[in-house]
Amino acid sequence: MKRLEQYDTYPLPLDRIYYDADFNCRGQFTLQSISGLAESIRLKGLDFPVVVQPIGDVAGKVPAGFDYRLVAGHRRFKAIQTFLKWLEIPAMIRAGLNDHQARMLNFVENLERQDLNMLEEARGLRHLYPNGVTLKAAAAELKRPTRWVHDRLRLMTLPEDVQQLAACGLLAAVHVQVLVGMKTVAEQIEAARKIVAAKRDRGKTASLKHLGPKYRRKFGYRKSKAEINKMVARMLGRGIAGLGPRMGAWCAGYISDAEIKRDIENAALTDAESVDMVCGDAP
Repeated sequence: MKRLEQYDTYPLPLDRIYYDADFNCRGQFTLQSISGLAESIRLKGLDFPVVVQPIGDVAGKVPAGFDYRLVAGHRRFKAIQTFLKWLEIPAMIRAGLNDHQARMLNFVENLERQDLNMLEEARGLRHLYPNGVTLKAAAAELKRPTRWVHDRLRLMTLPEDVQQLAACGLLAAVHVQVLVGMKTVAEQIEAARKIVAAKRDRGKTASLKHLGPKYRRKFGYRKSKAEINKMVARMLGRGIAGLGPRMGAWCAGYISDAEIKRDIENAALTDAESVDMVCGDAP
């Protein structure tokens, strides 16, 4: 049986592992939030090792005295270091990762554990792609729908009060789609609070229709055959064969002319070009 050396796990000294809170897609967390995790590890042991990379693979300046940087498992690491006082921790060493690959591993590891809220996912995307990327490229790399990426980036354009409601699970992606279409910050905050109040009063039966027409997703008119043919000709002229689902959504009036035109422009970009992941300007 062939040995997969890139997945070797070793007991590494905690004091030789560089813990960089800013590298973690979650950002900062309180020690109180990991006390329960520490107790679980004390009783049952560590289910999954943390992931580290050799310090020589880390781009940028790193404090002296460390042999590795922590890539994934920040909460487990901190729980063990702070509450359990272990001297060593089981760690998988991943050599040869560039900065983007290391950040991707960190984000996906958190994402697959299914304990990130929508705001943490949105911040993780910005953290993963600081220099921008197309929605299509991000969705393909993360193996998520483009709508999933789009909604989380739109959340980052909304006021902090609204973002925190989403982080608490009181707003969903469908609500974000409505709120980004509002003209002012005051309208967005007011609408978000009304949505939360409706959910509190009606529970799971609450929907946007209970808030009146102002808070419903706005659908455009269905496109005529002539308009569709013209748009298809434009796509073919740019050498684009994909975007089928998005074209269908545009034909039905679900997405605007501006959005489909932006999708066409993005799809036509060469590999050498990039597009900022700022999606809040869509109607």
